[in-house]
Amino acid sequence: MPHTEFSVVYTAHATHHAAPEFMEAFKLTLEIAQEAYRAGSATFVPGTGTGGMESVARQLAPGKRCLVVRNGLFSFRWSAILDAAQIAREVRVLKARQVEDAPTAPFAPPPVDEVVAAITEQRSEVVFVPQVETSAGMLLPDDYLTRVAEATHAVGGLLVVDAIAAGPLFVDMPTVGADVVISAPQKTWSGTPCGAMVMMTDAVKAGLAPTSSFALDLAYWTRVADSGRAMKVAYHATLPTDTIIANSRMMAAVRDLGFDTARARQWELGTRVRGGLADLGYPSVAAPGFESPSVVVVYADDALATGDTGGTGIRVSNGVPLQLGERPDYRAVRIGLFGLSKLTDVDGTARDLLGAFAALRRA
Repeated sequence: MPHTEFSVVYTAHATHHAAPEFMEAFKLTLEIAQEAYRAGSATFVPGTGTGGMESVARQLAPGKRCLVVRNGLFSFRWSAILDAAQIAREVRVLKARQVEDAPTAPFAPPPVDEVVAAITEQRSEVVFVPQVETSAGMLLPDDYLTRVAEATHAVGGLLVVDAIAAGPLFVDMPTVGADVVISAPQKTWSGTPCGAMVMMTDAVKAGLAPTSSFALDLAYWTRVADSGRAMKVAYHATLPTDTIIANSRMMAAVRDLGFDTARARQWELGTRVRGGLADLGYPSVAAPGFESPSVVVVYADDALATGDTGGTGIRVSNGVPLQLGERPDYRAVRIGLFGLSKLTDVDGTARDLLGAFAALRRA
């Protein structure tokens, strides 16, 4: 076999970013992301979903009045990013809260009227919200997002939606009024972690400018994405080429299933799992009307809250602090329901999960 790879970026054991197979996959990644959210444009920021969040914050928040809807630990990250970067002029946080003072009472997001009033009072220039909060299994429905978008636009601001944990509940950006949506391959697209997809309106894209970060410069990565769409080679930092290629196949599989079909099956699965867990005596952490079908979080005993499923053979995630001023005895377990393997076998997925939780109840 002849030796042909002598670039200073990759070896022969990885796909070069100028290779046709990578360029096709990169173009496909951007096209599918843009289509799914009906975005004006899409870009890819390598690294992590959190890196994508920080790239957006560093692009939009410097010197601005910002408002964060915090529904749990992973929307607390917006505050953490803004505080660490020290870029915002002002950060106001509105938190989810328990609907009553009881150990297993559910949490609801801040009332939308309260959020609208805060945006109007602050004249928020950037509003950050989680579509699905991973720590609480809490969903902000489209009508909630739309009200927040309308209030934000009324004062000249931008609405940023973290959709990383939403699975195929694709935000229809023009209908809802979202200006920026952040997604990631490992949940929504059944892929492997390697970065974030950032979808934006044409107006947001037109206003992009260099930021205080080199590696997370959203404007620069958008130029790389534009080159990729045109099948032209561009370089900023080394891309995870083989992972992007593999993920593009999974994204194509989601598109082939159908965005609407994937969304409907996610709702079917989430509804069945939540109903089954409630029947088994596991109370939901998210209040009715705000229960996510992609992430389910239920109150649990100490052992289950650590992720210990007692030899049932299933893997779940341990509960985490919500950063909402919750009670000191708060304990929960988190269940992820995203993934093509689950959406193409709703019956089997619900059976296996609920069977394991039923076994835990009998133990």
